[in-house]
Amino acid sequence: MEGVRMLYLAGAFATHAVVGYALVRAFTDADPRLGVVLGVCPDADFLFPAAWNWPLVHRGLTHTPLFALGIVAGAYAIRRERAVPIAVGLAMGSHLAIDSLSSTGIAWLFPLETTWGPGLAVHGLSATILLWTLSLGVLAWRTDVLSRAQ
Repeated sequence: MEGVRMLYLAGAFATHAVVGYALVRAFTDADPRLGVVLGVCPDADFLFPAAWNWPLVHRGLTHTPLFALGIVAGAYAIRRERAVPIAVGLAMGSHLAIDSLSSTGIAWLFPLETTWGPGLAVHGLSATILLWTLSLGVLAWRTDVLSRAQ
């Protein structure tokens, strides 16, 4: 069972990274590697010890719009150019959007401990194929648009 869970998590992490990369590459001038790192960033909460309680649990603090806005504000404070905070917002926002559709949802109203999600299998095989296909489509579309503009 542990091997199945590891494959599931690897697929979920890869999907968040690919979607983040595609959005940052397609819609900003920032380094698209930011999309990979920040697309996965909310899942840093997997590193929290299991004994910790709310909000330091998976889909707690790091899966909130408030946390994402703090990271965007920090990116703007460090690099006062629009592309970087927009890239951060796209990558982290995509992670939150995907996870908010799951049955667990995310804490949209943090610091209130309320979550809701429509219960979609966002990290199931069908949804993963759909997200990867859409990401590759966005990359192909934007690459084509960019190459014609030059």
